[in-house]
Amino acid sequence: MNFYQFFAKFQMNKKALLSSLAACIAISISTPSMAVSLLKNKKTPFLYDITTFTTTLNPPVKEEMETISIPQNKLRTRLVRSETDLTVEPLSIAIGPRESQLTAIAEKISAVGRVEELIAFLRKARDKAQPAKSGSSLKIVYITREAFPFVDPRALSDLYAKSNLNIEIDTHKIKSDKILRKEFLSQIAPFFTKKERRKIHRKISQGEPIFVSKDLLPEFAKKMVGKYIVFRGPNCFHAALAFHSPKLTSSTRINVKIEKNYHRAMINYDELWRAINQNFYEINPDEQSLKYGDMVVFFDVPEDQRKIFPVDYKTIRHATTYLFGGYTFSKGSKSPNSPYTVRELAEEWHTWKRYTKNLGVKVFRRSSKNVSLYPPRDSTDWMY
Repeated sequence: MNFYQFFAKFQMNKKALLSSLAACIAISISTPSMAVSLLKNKKTPFLYDITTFTTTLNPPVKEEMETISIPQNKLRTRLVRSETDLTVEPLSIAIGPRESQLTAIAEKISAVGRVEELIAFLRKARDKAQPAKSGSSLKIVYITREAFPFVDPRALSDLYAKSNLNIEIDTHKIKSDKILRKEFLSQIAPFFTKKERRKIHRKISQGEPIFVSKDLLPEFAKKMVGKYIVFRGPNCFHAALAFHSPKLTSSTRINVKIEKNYHRAMINYDELWRAINQNFYEINPDEQSLKYGDMVVFFDVPEDQRKIFPVDYKTIRHATTYLFGGYTFSKGSKSPNSPYTVRELAEEWHTWKRYTKNLGVKVFRRSSKNVSLYPPRDSTDWMY
C-alpha cells in the first residue's frame, strides 16, 4: 500500500468515525429533550373533581386549628413605611355602600371612645375612594396615620385573621410499615439536606412525632408558615415556586417583570407558566397519586376552551403545593392581609370554587432533583 492509498483509507475511516460520533452525540442530546417535549405536550385534560385524587402518604396525624392575625408591629410598619415605599401596602378596609355596613365596621375596629370619630373619617374617605374592582359596590378605604388613633390595633389585626393547621404526624405506623417508610423518605428526600433527613429518620426510628411546621417543610416554607409580610406582591405563585427553591423566584430568567408599586418577589401568571414549563412536568392525578411537593394549579377554564391545547396561562387563578394526606402549603393572595398557611386541598378548592365560573386544575411535578439549592444571595431578606 503506497502513501496515497494509506492516506485515502485513513480519511475514509476518519469520516466514518466522526459520523458515528456525531450520531451518538445527537442521540444523547435529543433523547432526553424529546422525552421532556412529549411530557410537556401530553394532552392531559383539566380535572374538575379533586375528590378522585389519591396519595400514597396517609400517615396518622393530629391536627390543631389555630387562628393567626397580623402582628400589631407589622400594622404600624405598614402605616408608616407605605407613605414612602409604594411596595408596602397601606392599611385598608373594604366598606359597602350602606351606612349600616360602615357603622358595623367602625364599631368592630374602633378604639375605646373613638367610634364617632372613626365613623366620620370612614364616611368621608369612602366618598372619595375607588371601587375595590370594576363593577364592585365595595370601596377600599385607607387608614391614614391621622386616623390610626381612632382604631384599636388588635381589632384591626383580627379583621384579617386566618386559619392555619398545625399537624403532628404519629410516626409509629411509618416505623412499622416498611413500604410506607420507604415511600415517605423517598418523597421528601429532594427537599431536605442530609442533616435534616437524618433528623427525620431518627424521629421515625424512635417513634417520636414529626411536626410539619418544624420538621417537614423546606427552608422557605418553614420560615414563612403562619406569618404575614408587609409588602404587596409576594403571592401564591411565588409561594408555590419558592417552596421548591428561592432560586426559581429570584432567577431573572423567570421573574422577568418588575411591576410598578409591587415588590420584586411578585410572580405573574406568565412567569409562573414559564417556570412550570422549564422545571416541571404534568401528571394526571386520575392515573398517578399525588406526591409531596406537587404543584396544584387552579384555572378558570372558559367553556369553549375545556379541551383546547396548549393551556392559556391567562386563565390561571391560584397555585398551591401538595404535602401529604390532603394537606397543602400556600399563600392566599398578593396582599399582606393574607398569610402563608397549611390548609386542606379541599378547603382551597371550595374557596376558589366561589370565585370562578368553571374551576379546573392541573398538577405539575418538579423534574429536577436539585430542589434544595439556594441562590448566591439571600432572596428572602424581604420577609423581615
